Amino acid sequence: MQNTKNKIYFNFSYKALKLLGDGLYSNPWTAISELVANGIDAEATRIYIYINMIDKKFSTIEIFDNGYGMNYDDLAEKYALIGKNKRFDTGLDDIQKNKVMGRKGIGKLAALYLSSKYFLISKTDANVNYWCVDMTDIADDDIPNMKKKDAIQVESSREWNKCTTGTLIKLINVDLRNIGEQTIEGLKARISDYYSFEKETVSIFVSLKQNKSDKIIFEKIEKQIAFKNFYAFFNNTSIDLNVKLPKTILLSTTIPSKIKKGDTFYKRCPLLILDKIFETKGESRFIQEDGQESDELFVYEMRGWIGIHATIEKNEAKHNDDLFLKNKAYQPNRLRLYVRNKLAVENFMNYLKNTQAFGKYVEGEIHFDILDTNNLPDIATANRQEYKENNDRIQKLIDILKPIVGALIRERSDIGSRIRKEEKDYWEAKKAEETAKKEKAEQEARRAEEARQEAEKKYQQAEDSRQAYEKEVNARRQQTYFLEAALTVDDRTKNYNTHVIKGNAEDIAKSLESIMEKYPELKDEQEFKYIAYAISKIIMTAKNFYIINYDFKRTIENDDLGYFVEQYFKSIPVDDRFNIEIENTSNSYIRFPYQDVTMMLYNIVSNSKKAMSTILKIEIYNKDRYVVLKFVDNGKGVNDDIELNTLFDFGLSYTNGTGIGLAQIKDLVENELNGKVIIERNKTKGITLEVLIPNENQF
Repeated sequence: MQNTKNKIYFNFSYKALKLLGDGLYSNPWTAISELVANGIDAEATRIYIYINMIDKKFSTIEIFDNGYGMNYDDLAEKYALIGKNKRFDTGLDDIQKNKVMGRKGIGKLAALYLSSKYFLISKTDANVNYWCVDMTDIADDDIPNMKKKDAIQVESSREWNKCTTGTLIKLINVDLRNIGEQTIEGLKARISDYYSFEKETVSIFVSLKQNKSDKIIFEKIEKQIAFKNFYAFFNNTSIDLNVKLPKTILLSTTIPSKIKKGDTFYKRCPLLILDKIFETKGESRFIQEDGQESDELFVYEMRGWIGIHATIEKNEAKHNDDLFLKNKAYQPNRLRLYVRNKLAVENFMNYLKNTQAFGKYVEGEIHFDILDTNNLPDIATANRQEYKENNDRIQKLIDILKPIVGALIRERSDIGSRIRKEEKDYWEAKKAEETAKKEKAEQEARRAEEARQEAEKKYQQAEDSRQAYEKEVNARRQQTYFLEAALTVDDRTKNYNTHVIKGNAEDIAKSLESIMEKYPELKDEQEFKYIAYAISKIIMTAKNFYIINYDFKRTIENDDLGYFVEQYFKSIPVDDRFNIEIENTSNSYIRFPYQDVTMMLYNIVSNSKKAMSTILKIEIYNKDRYVVLKFVDNGKGVNDDIELNTLFDFGLSYTNGTGIGLAQIKDLVENELNGKVIIERNKTKGITLEVLIPNENQF
């Protein structure tokens, strides 16, 4: 346009065009899709995308089609005019106008988003035109232009030469360094999502060249959808999708069954097809440009398919349909909205404001062309990847979709609830069965023990009678032998005597267990606890006496607690099936009872072994005003249904033990040493026990 004295036309500078392009597109694939849309608008039946990524920083992209092409007038009056609405071209009839995807006339800015220099070749029935757009060295306020060229070298010339008419865009020095391997693999799936092929009128082909030795081979883009992983499905398209859908699908369960994949069990469930009639079309008046409701009634219809996946966990979904895992950079669980067969919103679920967990399981492809009709305002946002949520047409689509999506989510939630109830009933029955077996085994064991004790009692009575006879005769000789043995005792005899003491103490401990079973109320008596603790100390002292050089001192002494614990574990015999690792960074000298602390360490090791641990890690360090002894094992731990603090209850055991060890530890630390005991489940397996002893008395 030429300026006159009475009229001045606006021109777009290079900086303005570049800013527009950067604001419109979020990544290279959205820009590439816009260039592909130009081919669809040109009524192409075949569109090709060639990407040379040998040098990612300076990549080459060629996009061409077999559409009707552009002559000089088309380029000057339409292509170069930013904001030109192609639907109002005088050369198009009503059918052609309705087929045009673009409306804002700014899709051509996609080329400038990708590169500051590109070439354009357009074939018409009359001739071939070669043009170059070079913004490499121009200033921000310069007006961009297209320069005519005599010829342009095309890398994918073999396929381009087959197109008798059409347009080719060649972009050079495209920076694709941020495009990783997974994104490259997902390119075809991404582009296939930009366009709906429900009524396929165009075929799109892609060729990627990443190495010099790669040949230029175009592969047709095929939409990959994991239909066999859907649990429930809605369809009102013209396509019969029953051939793609499964009759049954697998849902994971904890109940052991014949269907096992890896370490997981599965339940086979039938596919559900929503047979309820949903309102998906009608007539309505919509808001016009002036903000008023239209006099005209507009016909609208939502068509498409929507499904809810059985699972979106990759390792489980692949057992239903391998396609779920084929494109690692591609997220299938989205409700894609198409307008005029082009992707308008990647995930319309965001508009439904659905916060239910199974909302993430929804996938579908829906069409609602009333969102982009020539007779109503353009409601697409500036970046053309979203819509204005408060628009009445968007609200109409939301009203249509909510009942359908809600029904799908309810079906998936219901089957999940039924499976969880089945699991609960199964495991409660299993637990009851195991409890009955355990009680029966315990009852039989008690009877056997009672019979053994009765036999021992009769044997002991006979033995007592025999010993009573010999006692009087050998009294003086026995006294002499005892005195002599006491004066000449050696280590072997010491160990034997200690073993006898330990055996007697263990007999007393068994008797105490029997008393606790008969009179459980005694567990709350402090005197009874003191007796149990004392017996436990005797057993521990006897065991440690002939294993290590044990110090019998019972008084509280000033010593390095960390060093004492470290030396204790280094002194006990090595067990090939049970390793102990110690890290000691504490150097606090505090007052503590040798015998009681040794008893505590002995009980911790004993409990860890009972829990089938293979390793016990011990950390000793200072924290605030405490010396911390942290014990971490990898045993079978404690069931989730057991409250951890009950492990400290006197006489209560979950491992067929006495139930005294942990109670004695807690009583020692909290009541005698004024410390703390903390027990926690590990994230993987086993438990962690922390003993915190005050170090105020260090010197």
